[in-house]
Amino acid sequence: MTIDEDRIVAAIDACYDAVVEPDKWPEALQWLAEAAGADCAMFYPKDVNQDAARVPASLAYGELLEDYVEGRWYENHYRAERGWPLMRTRPYLLEQDLSTEEERKRLPHYNELYLRWGYPGFIAIPFVLDGRAWCLPMLRGRRNGFFTHEEGALLARFAPHFRRMMFLSEQFSQKHGHGGLETLDRIDRAAVLIDWQGRVKGLNSKAQMLLARVGNALFLNGGGHLHATHPESENRLQALHTTLRTRSIRDRRRDETATVRIERPDHRPLLVEAVSLDGLVSPASTPAHSILLITDLEERETPATEHLQAVLKLTPAEADLCVLMCSGMTLAEASDRLRITSGTARQRLKSIFQKTETNRQSELISLLSRLPGERGN
Repeated sequence: MTIDEDRIVAAIDACYDAVVEPDKWPEALQWLAEAAGADCAMFYPKDVNQDAARVPASLAYGELLEDYVEGRWYENHYRAERGWPLMRTRPYLLEQDLSTEEERKRLPHYNELYLRWGYPGFIAIPFVLDGRAWCLPMLRGRRNGFFTHEEGALLARFAPHFRRMMFLSEQFSQKHGHGGLETLDRIDRAAVLIDWQGRVKGLNSKAQMLLARVGNALFLNGGGHLHATHPESENRLQALHTTLRTRSIRDRRRDETATVRIERPDHRPLLVEAVSLDGLVSPASTPAHSILLITDLEERETPATEHLQAVLKLTPAEADLCVLMCSGMTLAEASDRLRITSGTARQRLKSIFQKTETNRQSELISLLSRLPGERGN
């Protein structure tokens, strides 16, 4: 037996601390793993797949998860395909429950991923959270080898703690996310809180009124995901969710794909922009969450180019670009209309942002809508 129960209890206390200070998750889970004679541990919800890097994981699990996601090892994974059905009725699951010694000699995931990283041993402790299947998997290196059934039974006793940790973590993150929505209420911005799986966790009052008014163009489905009725708009919206997830994991630079247009028959379009919660809510909230800002261009009058030149000190070319983007065009569409290259359009937009002290298209439109004076047709 390589499990230290006293250390596990202390590590669980550290994990509860990480609920309110998510930066502590890697160290707390590393402590928990080592107390169990393992090398790494993490929380894993069913079907997380390419978003595996978003859930709490120990320090040692971090690098393996990058390999796991980059190599798309979540596809056709024998542990998931065989394990999730078994975990419905079992308190724990070992590698020996999922594969035979002979099978392990030829399983690609086992040999090319786990053995390559030096982790032959595996255990998963299942639990259910709000009707969703979760587990806490741990990996063991060659020094301690496979987990035993005796060890599995001991670790399974702590499953209620694991479920409670994730429940509190989600509740705490949602509470702070709603704080961001209330902030956006005060500046009259329609905002939708999105969790790391792309589900809507809350709407501020402006967003609730907007969706009630444009429900035939933008709506929530039964699973809590935001969708658009217009086919091309729906494709853009779902691509936005994918782009946001990918950029969050790899810390990619923001570009114009962060804002998409939602078409509406006989009305100006909506603009939907995804932004990080960083800077909007308490640092204690998880970085996996984001906010969608929605702008209804039907409420925005298009400013006159001459007025923009005089008030904001824009060049004629910059003012022309502003007007087109205020009408709902993307940067690419505006560059086509103006017959300029995308590089030139980006440079003009960068200059506009500097002169107006804004950082994104939705901020710019919000600013322009509040300018007094002349409006265009």
